Amino acid sequence: MSVEAHQILLDSARKLLHRDAKKSLARLLSRTRPADIAHMLRNLSERESIRLLRAIPDTELRALVLVEAVPEVQRDVLSAFSDDEVVEILDEAAADDAADILDLLSEERRDTIIAAISGPEGDELDALLNFDPESAGGIMSPDVFALPDSTTVAEAIATLQTSHEELEMVFYLYVVGDLGQLTGVCSLRQLVVSSPDELLADICEVDVVRVTTSTDQEEVARLVARYNFLAIPVVDDGNRLVGIVTVDDIIDVIREEATEDMFRMAGAGSTDLAEQSSVWNNVRTRMPWLLASFGGGIGSLLIISRFEEAVIKVAALAAFIPITIGMGGNVGTQSATIMVRGLALKRFDGTRFFSIVGREIAIGVIGGFGYGLLVALVAVLLYRNAAVGEPWNVLQLAATIALAVAACMTLAATVGAAVPFLFDRFGIDPAVATGPIVTTTVDIAGVAVFFTIAIALLPM
Repeated sequence: MSVEAHQILLDSARKLLHRDAKKSLARLLSRTRPADIAHMLRNLSERESIRLLRAIPDTELRALVLVEAVPEVQRDVLSAFSDDEVVEILDEAAADDAADILDLLSEERRDTIIAAISGPEGDELDALLNFDPESAGGIMSPDVFALPDSTTVAEAIATLQTSHEELEMVFYLYVVGDLGQLTGVCSLRQLVVSSPDELLADICEVDVVRVTTSTDQEEVARLVARYNFLAIPVVDDGNRLVGIVTVDDIIDVIREEATEDMFRMAGAGSTDLAEQSSVWNNVRTRMPWLLASFGGGIGSLLIISRFEEAVIKVAALAAFIPITIGMGGNVGTQSATIMVRGLALKRFDGTRFFSIVGREIAIGVIGGFGYGLLVALVAVLLYRNAAVGEPWNVLQLAATIALAVAACMTLAATVGAAVPFLFDRFGIDPAVATGPIVTTTVDIAGVAVFFTIAIALLPM
């Protein structure tokens, strides 16, 4: 839906809500895609969102909308709906989506709702909630199209025709042995073009890419992206097929992981988006990260105070501290971001440490001397007359500034590239290295390098 169409839909829904025109609102929503309704909920107040969901007459559509909604809206709805209403909605949702929604509830209420869901659906939900939510088991769907290897092609097609409505998504036919162990996979295309009398064991691909229930969701996403799968099978420790992770879940994983890394790199936490959390929660999440920046600022202050005499004698130095440290900070952040992304995608490993870090150092050296010469030219233009009568001349100042910029940018590139590698080596998320840690290190070291070069080259 285009931006204009979404705005028209939103305005129409608000008018109908304001007039309490329930029948007209129900007709409007019944003609609207669940994803578009869910997107609309993000722009409504909590009270409006709840009223709009209650106006949807079809329980299945209401479930699809709630599944598509952001966690903040889901929490609001769950807190306003009774247990019976939640059970009614979850009965219409896929098991993996229902588990994600239940995971937002308190343990006590979750147990009550699961107990109210009778039959195998309740057992499936209970089993899914026991998995780590960021593992393959936590994001998989137990609804999988699987048949014994002794099944013929004709029997498989007949089974698919009669049971496809019970399955969330049918991308592949998985072939299992007598004990439910995964032995092969068959595309629907291969199934259709094969002879009706052939056995699945004879036409399936036996070299199946699979994950276990404990596989991290990032690794699952990498495998799906590498092989361009629409779904990937999930097995238990005994190689028994227990579910699949579909591409729509992988898209959510990629978005969540990218957002988490971005927030960590900025030192803003890693769980909820800023607009989806209270002010106090944001303060508690973000302020501790700023402690590193605060410590770095105090460290820089102490270093500058030790070189106060140099600043007094050559006052022009103070004017070039911000640009020197700023250029270094930008280069450090660039290098760290590249390293974090490469490590997250498994493009870099420990065996390439020196070549990758060496490349970033080379970039820092070339860029450092290039911008150092530009800043030196600025120094010459600004202070070509100011140095008359001073113990230093403008060329000495320009050379000092050029070397300081080059050294600071080279140092920053080295730190920005090396720190994420070292964090990853010791099992620490490298994303946390990009923001406060790299910036603070570059600030302190940059100031020290700046004044060390100044004292060495300028007469004091």
